[in-house]
Amino acid sequence: MAAPDTLEPASIRHRFRRLTTARHPPLAAMSRDHMYDHGRMMAPGGMLLARMMAQHLSPCPGARILDIGCGRGQTSVMLASELDAHVVSVDLWTSAQERQLLARQAGVADRVFALQGDMTRGLAAGIAAFDAIFVMQAFHSFGARRGMLDYLARLLKPGGRIVIGQTCFRDDPEAIPEALRDDDGWNTEYARYHSPGWWRALFQRGGRFLVDHCAEIPDGDIFWEDHALYCGDRAGWSADFMAQHGWILRHIDRSRKNKPHLTHFMLLAVKQGL
Repeated sequence: MAAPDTLEPASIRHRFRRLTTARHPPLAAMSRDHMYDHGRMMAPGGMLLARMMAQHLSPCPGARILDIGCGRGQTSVMLASELDAHVVSVDLWTSAQERQLLARQAGVADRVFALQGDMTRGLAAGIAAFDAIFVMQAFHSFGARRGMLDYLARLLKPGGRIVIGQTCFRDDPEAIPEALRDDDGWNTEYARYHSPGWWRALFQRGGRFLVDHCAEIPDGDIFWEDHALYCGDRAGWSADFMAQHGWILRHIDRSRKNKPHLTHFMLLAVKQGL
C-alpha cells in the first residue's frame, strides 16, 4: 500500500519530476497549456509525444496518413498543418463533427477527413492506400487482436510506415500487482500494457513489418509525472481533484520504485512486400 503522504499535494509536488527543455528541446517553443491543449489531452506526453512521433515518421509533403484513436483530433491537425499531410482521422469516442470543426478552426479542413469508428470492425471499403499510420496512446486497446497487424498492413502502401507512441510497462509483469488494481472504478487497461520488447516481437512475427525502431522513450516515466503535475496545478490541487485522481497519483508514485514501472515506448515499422 502506498505511504500515507502519497496523497498530500505538497509531497507529490516535491517528488514528481517535470520534463525539461534541456532534455526535450521542443518544449522551448511549447507552453504546457499548448502541450496538453489546456487540459483537453487526457494522456501523458501530449503534443510533445505527437511531435516526437512525427519526427520519427518524417513523411513527405502531401503524404496520406491514417490517424487512429486521435481523441479530439489535435494530432490530426498537427499532421495536416505542420507536415502538410492529408489525414484520415478516426476515433471511437469523439464525434467526427467535433474533430472536423477543430480542423476547420485550424484552417486545415481541406486536409483532414474525420470518421467515427472502431478499428476492430475495420474502416469502410475503399479507405486504404496510406503512406503512414499514426497511433498515439491508443494501440494497446486494439493492436494485439488477432489479425489486426495483417489488416493494418493491408491499409498501407508498399513501404508504408506505422508509428506508435504508447504508455507501457518497462518490463512485463507476471500479474498486475494488487496495488495497481485499486483504480476507483476507472478502466486502466493495464492488462493490455506490455513492454517495448513484447511489442517488437509482435510486429516481427509473420513478416508483415520490418521494425526500424522500438524502445522506451527517454524520460517516458517522467511523462506520467509531468502530466499529473500539470493536471494538479490546473485544478489548484483541490480536495475534489485529489479525491478523483488520487488512485492514479498512487500508481505513478508506486511505479517510481516498484515494478512494473509505468513508462512510454515508441515503435516505427515498415510494411514489407506488396
